[in-house]
Amino acid sequence: MTHTKFVLAIIAIALLFISTMSAEQPAEQTRLVVTGLVAGGASEKAGIMIDDVFVKYDGKFVSTRNELNEYKNQVKGYSVEIVVLREGKEITFKIQKGSIGVFLKELLPDIKYKEDAVVIDGIPKLGWETGKINSFLACVELVANQLGIKKDYVWINGISGAAFRLHFCKDWCPSSPDPTCGYNNGEEALKALGLEYKSYSLSPDGKNKPKIKKAIMESIDKKIPVIAIDLIDTAEWGLITGYQDNGEEFLCRTYFDRRNSYEIAQKLPWVLYIITGKKEMVLDPILYDRSFKTIVANLTTESYGQYFSGINAFDQWIEHLEKSDFAKMDSAKFNNAVMANSWIFDRLAMDRNDAGIYLENLAKKMLGVSKKLTALANIYKEESKMLQETNINIPNSNIIKSSIEWTSEMRQEEIGLLQKAKAKEESALNIWKEIAK
Repeated sequence: MTHTKFVLAIIAIALLFISTMSAEQPAEQTRLVVTGLVAGGASEKAGIMIDDVFVKYDGKFVSTRNELNEYKNQVKGYSVEIVVLREGKEITFKIQKGSIGVFLKELLPDIKYKEDAVVIDGIPKLGWETGKINSFLACVELVANQLGIKKDYVWINGISGAAFRLHFCKDWCPSSPDPTCGYNNGEEALKALGLEYKSYSLSPDGKNKPKIKKAIMESIDKKIPVIAIDLIDTAEWGLITGYQDNGEEFLCRTYFDRRNSYEIAQKLPWVLYIITGKKEMVLDPILYDRSFKTIVANLTTESYGQYFSGINAFDQWIEHLEKSDFAKMDSAKFNNAVMANSWIFDRLAMDRNDAGIYLENLAKKMLGVSKKLTALANIYKEESKMLQETNINIPNSNIIKSSIEWTSEMRQEEIGLLQKAKAKEESALNIWKEIAK
């Protein structure tokens, strides 16, 4: 499976949430905006561009994905006309019937801020189409860049050890790939960037809400975005970028945004990280030494709390695929298991690609261990390629609804892939141990 198709699969899951939200908010007119193009696809060949707005498909006005899918099924000829709006002008394209070859997002009109709004301008968008599927680290990158620290997502993923980790929760938990669960690679990222921080958790009784709101507002006043989880739609990390109505409403960037401008948060986050200061980053050799030790520890430590880790996580994941009685699970627990399995698989495939890129760059700087780092990079890129090419066969909860559909043959095929991936990881561990010495 190509990288483009892999990212498209991730976006498809997000778009399911988006279309659901569309049904709940009929009062605002959506626009169907091009956020990406499939390389070599019909739209790219025709000349459609990112940020074009779909206006008509086959002569019919279109503003939602549901409408587009309905009209696609009604096309009778071999080609179809698409009208897009670009810089205020309508442009017509003709493409072959079938796959359009675009990433589309339903966007709502930008919100109008209230008079008392305090906003940090210019924070870039978050989105699955960026390929940055570790939402916490994508947020860390944007905060670091806002503070003048020019480090990118791949570097942050690598230096924190997150690109090399694997966690598997004892009870099929979708939070397993979250870098702040189990061993906290998320905080390793903040430390590597020299960022001082304070974390907050919403208390079960909600009594600390005023304290949390006050801390958020103080951070926004300092022009520092707040990293927070579960702001819109589902429990994913995003950024609080402003507030209004004296802190009763927070503005945000998330992976589920439906506007070009900031969204209004639907909820008060239950976990957040507030950056309280910035120190000088330590010298690179110290950073790399620390990250190498973290990587070896994550690979060799059997578990962190309820999360199996490293090589042992592969074993436990395989055992759960073999022995879990999916037929006896209720629908909620079964969907959770399918979701956890697909999310962990997706993160493993994408993270190992980032690991390979990170190590290739590092090999150019650390000449003493350049050959070993290059060998590691090749191992991880081969592992990622193998997993991405077969990812299409890994079911997700939007497709598989019962244990009958997730057959034992499908699970055995996945087990075979995980065993091959584990062998790659064991080869990598031997080299890591040599470097760590």
